Amino acid sequence: MKKALKAVASAAMLATATTASATPSTTYWTPSTPYTQPFLVPHLTYDTYFGEKDAYPIDTGLTIGILPFDTINAEIGADVLYPGDTKTTFSVNGKVTLVEGKLASWQPAVSAGVANVGFKKDISDLYLVHAHVGKTFPVIGEIGGGVYTALNDKLLVDKNGNKDATGFFLHWMGPEFQVGLPGLKKIVPAADFQSGNNVLSAWGGGLYFYFTDAIDLLVGPVFFLEPEVQPGNKSDWLFTAQIDIDFDLRPAKK
Repeated sequence: MKKALKAVASAAMLATATTASATPSTTYWTPSTPYTQPFLVPHLTYDTYFGEKDAYPIDTGLTIGILPFDTINAEIGADVLYPGDTKTTFSVNGKVTLVEGKLASWQPAVSAGVANVGFKKDISDLYLVHAHVGKTFPVIGEIGGGVYTALNDKLLVDKNGNKDATGFFLHWMGPEFQVGLPGLKKIVPAADFQSGNNVLSAWGGGLYFYFTDAIDLLVGPVFFLEPEVQPGNKSDWLFTAQIDIDFDLRPAKK
């Protein structure tokens, strides 16, 4: 369960596009999920978004859980984006989560974090603050939503250049469908939505193909709500393919 910026002017748009996909734990396109990496379990991701004429820079990211508690989890991560015409190719993220059901059986998961934190004083650093709730239900899986705002509000604008830096999320992580083949263990559907008229505003859905519990491939389309602020001022949608690998650094239990 892992795994979203572009501007109006072409040059600025291409620069911000490369910072769009800093990868805290995500559902599909957005960071709208209460899932957080377990303690000392790094998550390596290789994310691509591409179409017939346009593409985002490739995002290679690493996220790891940093708290050894059952009730409260936290993660930190970093991303490098390449290639792309941008001054910022490195950013960091972090999130803290109250794990579902730890205080009471009915209690949803609650999380808050920040993503796309760059280190140059220009519009390529978004500082996206986000918060979420989510609850798992029998049969249908985990559903939830949240809110976001950009502390650098010069980035998130509509096609007319007006500020559009705040909105909401919806997400769904479906149930696991066990396959049990030698090369394919299970398939998990996922979908999410991010409101607004900015470059992050989109919806999409796809499938996680788990080859093992620690290695998966996510594939599917992302449809943009404001194509005119996407690369080339014309991208209605892009296809994503994301490779995810977890590896456990926790000491073996005796």
